[in-house]
Amino acid sequence: MLKFKNFLLLIIILFSNYYLSNIWIEPKDELKIKKLELYSAKKNINIRTTTYPLNLNSLKNSTIYEASFLSDKIELNSLVDKFFKKTERFNSSISLNAFSDDLMIKNSDDNWTSKNSIVLKNSYTNKNFSLNLNLHFIEDSYDEKKIIYNGSHISFSKWNLIFGIGFIDRWWGPTHNNNLILSNYAKPPLGLFINTLKGFDFSNRFLAPLGKIDFALFINRLEKNRHIPNPFLVGTRVTFNPLDNLYLGLSRTIMMGGEGKSESFNSFYKAFFEAGGGSGEYQRVGGKYIGTNLSNQLGGYDIKYDIKFNQNIASIYFQRIGEDSDTSTTSLISSYISTLGTEFKFFKNDLLNSIVLEISKTSTEDHFAYEKYNITYAHGIYLSGYRYRGLPIGAFIDADSKYSQLSFLKEVSDNAHFKLDLFYAEPNVDQSGVSVWGSSGKPFYGLKTKYKTQFSKKLSMELILSLTDKKLPFLDSNLDRNILGIITEYNF
Repeated sequence: MLKFKNFLLLIIILFSNYYLSNIWIEPKDELKIKKLELYSAKKNINIRTTTYPLNLNSLKNSTIYEASFLSDKIELNSLVDKFFKKTERFNSSISLNAFSDDLMIKNSDDNWTSKNSIVLKNSYTNKNFSLNLNLHFIEDSYDEKKIIYNGSHISFSKWNLIFGIGFIDRWWGPTHNNNLILSNYAKPPLGLFINTLKGFDFSNRFLAPLGKIDFALFINRLEKNRHIPNPFLVGTRVTFNPLDNLYLGLSRTIMMGGEGKSESFNSFYKAFFEAGGGSGEYQRVGGKYIGTNLSNQLGGYDIKYDIKFNQNIASIYFQRIGEDSDTSTTSLISSYISTLGTEFKFFKNDLLNSIVLEISKTSTEDHFAYEKYNITYAHGIYLSGYRYRGLPIGAFIDADSKYSQLSFLKEVSDNAHFKLDLFYAEPNVDQSGVSVWGSSGKPFYGLKTKYKTQFSKKLSMELILSLTDKKLPFLDSNLDRNILGIITEYNF
């Protein structure tokens, strides 16, 4: 781990003279992104918003598929600056988060990291440089750490690419409530990342029909307190916009290396490119795999299509993720998990309204799989599974589960908004295997409400209330049926 940190320090030193930029838009800013999507719909501009964190340059370099005035795109860019661009100076804030119990039902726009915390955020931004240092002093029932660095990062741009180092929350795909491959549920580990700055256009007759192409890549090192200490987690995502209103994404993550495992380039090459050998799941002998198991992998696709009418947007989206490969060298996927969702966004009196319905299933569908359950997020060699510090890296509802949520978001004024979530869950339905929601398999339902108001440019407050039909088992304890939280933030 020390060598990895020294390597990160070396990268910072080597690139310190290049242009740097603070460009990240996090999942917690989803409301502003929805407003940009609605505005773009009126102007026939496609903005790519399915890979968080987003970056400002990608939004400003959006695609126009139909006749549109240059002034429309200039106006869109002005809105991006208004919502997100920081002034060229130091920015500091302090926030206090307090909950009556750990609230573990979280969606893309939920940005609390623990039961109680004090968060100090400091950033410096000018034309060419940005540095974020976030210190979270936390009280967490499920984490021994007292200080975490979520959101701390440094990034720079060169050759239409963004290079960076930091603790980055990611949300890969068009879903809002339950992301199957990468979500902000587990705290982010430290790692390197590369993203496209503005996306790439190709004149090649084979690639040009795909439209503007964006990609993201990261290399994180996971924690030492797991079955195989300090493995790497490598993630890649490519998105493109081949037709007006149609957004496609391909995502893949690979867990490999760690103590006692090969971390050579040859091993990574085999894991990335070789079917069957990529996950190491060779032919079974006596009920066990033989050969060298190189990695634990997830990969899949997502599709989002926007239907624009009367300055409104109705979206339908689908995410499907495969788990590892089977025993065949020709079949790349052994099992699938899926999310289907729809959203309707509209303005009323120039205030945003959004309705989202989303259904997820993390029990696998048979396809050369030996069992229907206890496959998702599990692995025969990496026994700690697809988790970081005990929490799922993908769907918060964890494996072998069904989850449905209906959400209504409403701006009540320019400085306040309200959100209501109604949810129904069937966690760990086979009542076996590993799940943060225990082994009872009992369904639960409830609601979660959030109200956020901006008292001034410097002071804001958010109230959160969660009500469930029963105490929910979570890891080694039970969560309260009624949980109240408050988040206040002051910007200096």
